[in-house]
Amino acid sequence: MQAFHIKCNPPKSTAQSGSQILMGKGGKRFIGRKKNSKAEGAKHDLMLLLSENVPDKPHEGPVRVLIVWAYPWRKSEPKKNRVHGVKYCDTRPDIDNLCKMLFDSMTRLAFWNDDSQIASLDFKKIWSDEAGISIKIIPIEEISQCLPE
Repeated sequence: MQAFHIKCNPPKSTAQSGSQILMGKGGKRFIGRKKNSKAEGAKHDLMLLLSENVPDKPHEGPVRVLIVWAYPWRKSEPKKNRVHGVKYCDTRPDIDNLCKMLFDSMTRLAFWNDDSQIASLDFKKIWSDEAGISIKIIPIEEISQCLPE
């Protein structure tokens, strides 16, 4: 098992946010990426943050990944919502887009051989007193670990 917490303001840009409709030479439109997009910067920053936690060797076989993506409170957040210290975040970006950027970065850094090894995922996106990204990678070794809790 591997667990770590990165204290940071997690990126809100995703790989999908870097895509735009661009115009080709013949006037034909296509979906492409601009080189200096916010998404590229966010991916680079994320890889730097993750690089300190790369395991000695990549995880083998199926893994379960638990993630808590904690944003700092918005200035507009009412104090009554801050009482408990956390609140689920239901704003953009979408969790699936955050996962794609995170898993692509973790694959490039060799946390595992391929992100297809992720057999179980629990991703929470919250507003919190403590901003950051918490990740736990658990190898799935027994059939009993596949059953719902």
